[in-house]
Amino acid sequence: MSENPENAQVNFPVVFVGGAPRSGTTVTQALLCTSDRANAYCPEISFLFPIVNSYAVGVRNWNIHTHAFFKAPDDFRLHIRDHVQRSLNKVAEALGNPEVLVVKDPLITPLFYWLNRLFGPQMKFVTVVRNPNDVVRSRQAVIEKNGGQFTAAVAREAAAEYMRSYAHLDVPEMRDAVFTLRYEDLTSDTKIAALSAFTDLPDVSVDKVWTEERAVSENEAADPWFSPKYHKPINTANRLDPLAPQFRDIVSEVCSPLMARFGWA
Repeated sequence: MSENPENAQVNFPVVFVGGAPRSGTTVTQALLCTSDRANAYCPEISFLFPIVNSYAVGVRNWNIHTHAFFKAPDDFRLHIRDHVQRSLNKVAEALGNPEVLVVKDPLITPLFYWLNRLFGPQMKFVTVVRNPNDVVRSRQAVIEKNGGQFTAAVAREAAAEYMRSYAHLDVPEMRDAVFTLRYEDLTSDTKIAALSAFTDLPDVSVDKVWTEERAVSENEAADPWFSPKYHKPINTANRLDPLAPQFRDIVSEVCSPLMARFGWA
């Protein structure tokens, strides 16, 4: 690859799956990876977060710090884009250089706006939205598996994180770059057809999700973030008992705009 950032081009389409942690990003990525045009399902590319975040930090601090090192904001943009591109090239190479690279990391979701500024229409974003009561309840299970205590303050922060994860849905520049679907619509023929059209993955199939036989390792099963639903056919039914009323009140207070928007009010 050329060392000149201006020559760093995304030479393959990239679909980035996001959403709040525990919202269904894993199964959504697995669904898209059923396409013959896409790579096989792969782990989260969490290492990309600090690189993308450095762009957001640099832009916000342009007049204070960043301007001293770059001729213009676009020079800085090309510099960071080059770093992200190199990382994506390595990921694509490790996955067999698919026609369409499908990746995800929930924690990068709040940075979708910045990724869009870096790459424009060559990168598409799929955002899965799940009832925040179910998301927070799943976070509770993870915290308690780790030996932690799930308090009202923790529930409030989880609800606030949920809202931050979807702030990009209200950004006008992102309107044509994002496809949004509800977790419970992952088996809707109409919604999946629209998702296939948006991602240009026409052979996506619900019936092919995790159809390969795969043994779950002890280390994987012991991970508090691991779900018994992984590596099985799509099942959007709740596997946990409902969130306790005192926590539901907090979620309703913090997340009411999105709950109303997506039909969970």
